[in-house]
Amino acid sequence: MAGVAVVSVFDKEGLDTFVPGLIELGYTILSTGGTARYLAEKGCAYTSVSDYTGHPEILDGRVKSLHPKIHGGILARKDREDDLKQLADNDISAIDLVLVNLYPFTQKIQEAYESGSSESLIESIDIGGPTLIRAAAKNCEFVIPICDPADYPKILADLKDGGEVSLETRRALATKVFTMMARYDAAIARYFSLGEKLLTDEGQPQKLAPVESLVLERVAALRYGENPHQSAALYRSEASTKDIWWTQTQGKELSYNNLLDMQGALELFLELRDADSEKSAAVVIKHSNPCGVALGASPLEAFELARACDPLSAFGGIVAVEGEVDATLASSINEGFVEVLLVEKISSEAAEILQKKKNMRVLICDFDRASMAKHSMEFVVRNGLGEYLLQTSDLQLNIPSSADLVVGSAPEPAVAADLDLAWKICKYVKSNAIVLVKDGIAIGVGAGQMSRVDAAKIAIQRAQLHGHEVKGSVAASDAFLPFPDTLELLNDAGVTALAQPGGSIKDNAVIESAKQRDMLMVFTVERHFRH
Repeated sequence: MAGVAVVSVFDKEGLDTFVPGLIELGYTILSTGGTARYLAEKGCAYTSVSDYTGHPEILDGRVKSLHPKIHGGILARKDREDDLKQLADNDISAIDLVLVNLYPFTQKIQEAYESGSSESLIESIDIGGPTLIRAAAKNCEFVIPICDPADYPKILADLKDGGEVSLETRRALATKVFTMMARYDAAIARYFSLGEKLLTDEGQPQKLAPVESLVLERVAALRYGENPHQSAALYRSEASTKDIWWTQTQGKELSYNNLLDMQGALELFLELRDADSEKSAAVVIKHSNPCGVALGASPLEAFELARACDPLSAFGGIVAVEGEVDATLASSINEGFVEVLLVEKISSEAAEILQKKKNMRVLICDFDRASMAKHSMEFVVRNGLGEYLLQTSDLQLNIPSSADLVVGSAPEPAVAADLDLAWKICKYVKSNAIVLVKDGIAIGVGAGQMSRVDAAKIAIQRAQLHGHEVKGSVAASDAFLPFPDTLELLNDAGVTALAQPGGSIKDNAVIESAKQRDMLMVFTVERHFRH
């Protein structure tokens, strides 16, 4: 086989085997710059681009491969006689393969963030590489475009086996190229939209730039969307693609609603898991709202306490449990109906027990990776009617140090811990939200109400319905109390302490009511609306 390949890469991974494989097949290699030097060190024969074009590199290397002898060879349509005649008339060789990956602009941005540098990154923007690989991808009917080292073995095997790479494969490679370019151009557009100012005056990364882009790759088609008549699929961004943190081991295919609930379960679960290394955490989610949360001495205790919060709502819920699932815990889980189980480890005996619930979706999760992915989320996106809403992620964790103890003296450690847990849970409950906690266990959740008083009533009613003693519990409200009525309702039921953001024009009236009732109250300053 004889062919011509252009090779110009930043990432040299796998090049020392791929290029010799091409040469063995009879390919002539055209290369330049650092890639050419690397090939020379490895003893690979190549022709420099400058020698082939007869034109030297100019402008400090800004112009190397931008030449008709290169791009004519890439873009020629080999089924057209006029194209081939023009190649011959101009002494241009048809190019059969283009291997290019780019100078890592996004990596330079990350380095700038980490170093606090404000140096211009203009010279880190690749021009020749994108032009080469885009041309090859456009003409993939006749040219093999490669940008990912992971594709080298298959391409080499195809070339050795039959001498051809199928059009289907070349189209897939072209898709990968244009996806890479979309991300690359999006990062550059964002950089320019910030006026090249990556950091704020305080030295923090700029968020929500004038231009933001998402390039998503489909991971899996889903059974359906929120309803069976709606289509849905799971997509990942470039960053999250590198952090695939779960594997499904049993059960039906995941649906759109499963994944929404999984996200809600994990966001809260990971917050609890990361904050307390001494106790096991367990979370039960239903329709994106927590209906059971507990910290226990063991995974079994944590799960059973969480389920006991509201066993009716827990039916068909999403469960996340810390630690290894053993046979005893698996048997306890099987006592009810769990839609999705998120765990880190399962013993072989437990796996056999869980298999008895064949429809239950069991996911083995790398919670450390999931936590990293959660904290790397730059913003949250919603869309509708052709417009998009973006906001930065709500990563505020404990009751902030700026919180103000407005009524009462410093709480006992157990009360402070319960207040902190109630505040964490409240962050993941749909507004208006009231959460009751006692002894490290959520005992009542009021979610998604138009009235905060109604949310409090529901939290109290759910707790009482399932036999929980409200007296001596604490509460959290995701936003301020507009009137004293919610506080009074909670206190009448036995709640002794409350965490709420404050900020109402009626704050003084609420504070006065708390004083009269000897009810401890913390103003967190920050709120946690969740719509």
